[in-house]
Amino acid sequence: MRSLLHAIVLCGLILAPVAWAQGVPDVTLQATQTAFAKIDILIGTLDVLSGGMPAVDSASLLETTIARDLEFSGLFRVGLLESQAARDSLNLEFAIRGQVEGPVRDAQQTGGDQPTTISLDLVTHAGGQLMLNKRYRPLPEQTTATAHHFANQVVEMLTGEPGIALTRVVFSRGSGDRRDLYAVDYDGENLLRLTANRTLNLCPAWKPDGSEIAFTSYNSGMQGLYSLATATGKVRKVIQQDGLNLGANWHPDGTEILVSLSRGGDPEIYRVAPDGEILRRLTAMQSIEISPCWDPAGRDLVFTSDRTGTPQLYIVDGDGAGRRRLTFEGRYNDSADWSPDGERIVYATRQDEYTQLVLIRATGEDRRLLTDARWRNCEDPSWAPDGRHIVFASDRNGTFKLYVMDVVEGDARQLTFGDEPDITPAWSRQ
Repeated sequence: MRSLLHAIVLCGLILAPVAWAQGVPDVTLQATQTAFAKIDILIGTLDVLSGGMPAVDSASLLETTIARDLEFSGLFRVGLLESQAARDSLNLEFAIRGQVEGPVRDAQQTGGDQPTTISLDLVTHAGGQLMLNKRYRPLPEQTTATAHHFANQVVEMLTGEPGIALTRVVFSRGSGDRRDLYAVDYDGENLLRLTANRTLNLCPAWKPDGSEIAFTSYNSGMQGLYSLATATGKVRKVIQQDGLNLGANWHPDGTEILVSLSRGGDPEIYRVAPDGEILRRLTAMQSIEISPCWDPAGRDLVFTSDRTGTPQLYIVDGDGAGRRRLTFEGRYNDSADWSPDGERIVYATRQDEYTQLVLIRATGEDRRLLTDARWRNCEDPSWAPDGRHIVFASDRNGTFKLYVMDVVEGDARQLTFGDEPDITPAWSRQ
């Protein structure tokens, strides 16, 4: 939980009230504000050469998943071959076509656990010029991942931007003193529980290569910083000091972690090695210094401090020098996350009655509210690696759930569902 509000609550102090009402139905949101130029693309019906109904089902799953991935990117308008109305409304530039060849079945071989051969092409719509060809041999359970991979290839080929269809979001789910870490695909599929230790686990942070997730936990009865290996699920202790051990943020090269430690006094920001060695103390003020986040170059960091009386955002370099104040508006500002291109910072601000999300340039210019009172409270934003989408927690329907927003167009969709609160999301870097 990176927000200053949540950190103070963990220490037994209440900075501001937060509603945790439950029971209101979840909804999916679509609120496009502005139309932007997009690439029009047709997804044709894939040819099924063999494999019977399982191959037909695989082809259908590929078509729908690729279409959804391209639409979710915010960069495409997608037409499906069977939808004449949709095709007529688009100025088609490109098309996706391909073939699916399922395993041959006979009396001795069921083929149920055999790979399917899939060939997918990206071509120009008018002349059919081949631009991209990918050939896959996935097992049945790998079909969706195959579609995600090809969609990412199409996005990068046509836009030069990284695709996000294979990324995941980790977050904390639960209430009271029992919250566990979960991970979910970027589209809300494949929910996976990561911890089950009957205690409080929160504020997860991906290592840039995705191999570890650092998080705060009371696993041993007191607060500490831990790391979970994503390949094995093994958890190890990183550091455990008296007081706060909160707000982990990995250096872009994965060699160290930023964390806020109180060590019996006011919370201050430290650079810590993955084995728990304290490398450097970056702040030394009689104030709360928390929620640090590296810039993508690993040179500067943004963090929250209440040294002037209200929590505001500040930027310092990696040695703790050159401090400059970034925000001047709002009753408190917290949970800053630096965009992948290094140009913008998204954060949460107390705006009148509710906590809202703000986008600002790292220079302090062009401050823009992303949400309004209709969203109620919005907290803990985290950037997708495409620098276009963010994930955040909102209680707009009574219970905190996760939402994904396109910050260019303002579209939003609900990512997680259910009755328990979901908080402190972090988007994987790859």
